[in-house]
Amino acid sequence: MKGFPKHLNSKQDYVYIREKFPSSMWKPAWQALLDGEKNWFCTGKLESKEDGVKNRTHKVVEVTNHDGETEYYQYEQRTDPNCEMLRLGFTKAEVKAALNE
Repeated sequence: MKGFPKHLNSKQDYVYIREKFPSSMWKPAWQALLDGEKNWFCTGKLESKEDGVKNRTHKVVEVTNHDGETEYYQYEQRTDPNCEMLRLGFTKAEVKAALNE
């Protein structure tokens, strides 16, 4: 492979860029693996806005339906089982260790 790859499609691609390029070039790609680990998932519809939990990992989303009525939904932030980091076979510890070198 010559030069920085346009697409990082495998764990080997990430290892390659870490070994062959300065950290200013590869760290953003590795950081993106961590940043994409979590996602918001709807856990259910609420009767009212006050019924929801709001904190660092939970939020209430207000939606206007096709009839013009306001509905409220509870969302929870969780690890996305389809995230790039897991798809490629990395663990969170591996990625953090590489970023802290």
